[in-house]
Amino acid sequence: MFGAVGAVVDGYVRDGAIIEKLGVPVFARGLTPAGPFKNGPGTIGEPVALGGVVANPGDIVVADDDGVIVIPPHRADEALTAVEAIVAREADLDTEVAELRSRIA
Repeated sequence: MFGAVGAVVDGYVRDGAIIEKLGVPVFARGLTPAGPFKNGPGTIGEPVALGGVVANPGDIVVADDDGVIVIPPHRADEALTAVEAIVAREADLDTEVAELRSRIA
């Protein structure tokens, strides 16, 4: 899938309850009652810096409640391999914890 399916904001947003009802994922530093600037600045299709990380047009941006990652397309396979290794290690740890808990119970 290509295109925008959510937003990452290097700042605060307002109307969190409305955003949640819309079902559009928005990842921001927090919520504020103050309104945003409505007349810029802003550009489309140019690099931006978010939290000290540069995101370029075409980069893969993945976010969840734990954070945001920016992946240049030429490193997508490397990132996928790393994520698969992390998921496997976490599954092993979950199994180990379950075994330890069963010994205690």
